[in-house]
Amino acid sequence: MRPSRRLFTVLIVAALMAAGAAPAAAQTPKRGGIFHVPAPEPPSLDPHQIAGFSTHLYASPVYGHLVRFPAGPEAKDSADHRIMPDIAEKWEYTTPTTLVFTLRKGIRFHKKPPVNGREVTAEDVKFSLERFRAKSPLRSRLEPVQSIDVLDRYTVRLVLREPFAPLLNHLANPAHCAIMPREIDDKFKDLNTPEAMIGTGPFVLRTYERGVRAVYERNPDYHMPGLPYLDGLSIDIVPDQAARLSLLRAGKLQLAHWWGWLTPEEGRALKRTNPEMVISTQMVVDLAHIYMRTDQPPFNDVRVRRAVALAIDRKAWRDALHFGEGCLDSGPVPCSMTEWKLTAEKIDPAKARYLTGYDVQEAKRLLAEAGVPRGFPTPIHHWPGFAPPWRSYYDLVAESLNTIGLGAELRPEDIGRYNTMTFLGKYDKMGMGPTGAGETEVDSFLHEMFYTGVPRNRSRVADPELDRMLVAQRREL
Repeated sequence: MRPSRRLFTVLIVAALMAAGAAPAAAQTPKRGGIFHVPAPEPPSLDPHQIAGFSTHLYASPVYGHLVRFPAGPEAKDSADHRIMPDIAEKWEYTTPTTLVFTLRKGIRFHKKPPVNGREVTAEDVKFSLERFRAKSPLRSRLEPVQSIDVLDRYTVRLVLREPFAPLLNHLANPAHCAIMPREIDDKFKDLNTPEAMIGTGPFVLRTYERGVRAVYERNPDYHMPGLPYLDGLSIDIVPDQAARLSLLRAGKLQLAHWWGWLTPEEGRALKRTNPEMVISTQMVVDLAHIYMRTDQPPFNDVRVRRAVALAIDRKAWRDALHFGEGCLDSGPVPCSMTEWKLTAEKIDPAKARYLTGYDVQEAKRLLAEAGVPRGFPTPIHHWPGFAPPWRSYYDLVAESLNTIGLGAELRPEDIGRYNTMTFLGKYDKMGMGPTGAGETEVDSFLHEMFYTGVPRNRSRVADPELDRMLVAQRREL
């Protein structure tokens, strides 16, 4: 694909910064030890049935994929999405619509019944990809695949209906297309027990006690030489942030949050009580997104949407919530995706102001010009359970909108209702939440969020010319 993008009028606010207690970079790895990380209870352990991050935190140590992204010291930065071998040792586009994978010989599943460490074959790959296409909420990411063909024990062919540039990135995403044994569905009712979690990954799930923890052991037969360094992994179910910080201070956890989040206040307090703690910052591949019903008044008027954009003081957010670090540039592509990011200085300054500007008086003028000089009430539908900075984001948005006359009311929803409302466009006026956590492909921030009628187009954007551009960018290899 080529980086060809344009300005979108739907507001996407600041990119997130991750901060947590973590080992300093560039140190020599040491073998051994159990890594303890806190997490919420997963709704399921089946990586094909659930798209949410909490499931994949538990599943990703267990499963391998055809291809993968760089990990650990291999990765240049948080958005290093080079395609590397995993279960497949090589791959080739023999035509723009034919992709052939050759599997490594000797890769084995975990030593659990019914497979007992048998070798992975092309039949397992076909089964896994077809299972993903049948069960996953993200099945559309393999929609262009017309057929999955086993050519021999170690060769799989994917035939596409049309060229589809994001395909390899989707296959490498640890939240997609986990490779599992073809016997799995016949043997087990579901994958919510340690016995059913069988993959080729670096760790073997040994025990899972709901509400307590999941315990993993090092896979001695992992195909990457010398890895993993850890003897094991414990995902401790600790939903409360205060409890997580207490356990971190006591040395019973190695991360403050499953993504390592700390607010600046938490970070400073932690350094006072535990000066040995290392706090690092990293730009993540994610966006903070304000959804507006662009298919209904008043947000079908671009002047109203621009007023919202100008009411947000991005620099104040960054200074207050992200240790003064991170980018101020809004837009549809995260700042960490530097290859694809069209920054404000590269576009028309008259439009760029809505990506970076802060001007309360101009926002009020735009509202008056749009016929709503006194503003209007609007709910902000959200799920309050996202990572710690989000609690402050919601308050800051409400305060910012109130300064220009919009009566913003925070409307908390449970996670199921929030997702259903926003994905189906059944919310009133405005919603807010992170978009793209765990995404690895720029198309996921473009076609999947702005193409007419797709579920993740939560702002209900409908623009035929934009649709044409979005289709074109995903077809260019």
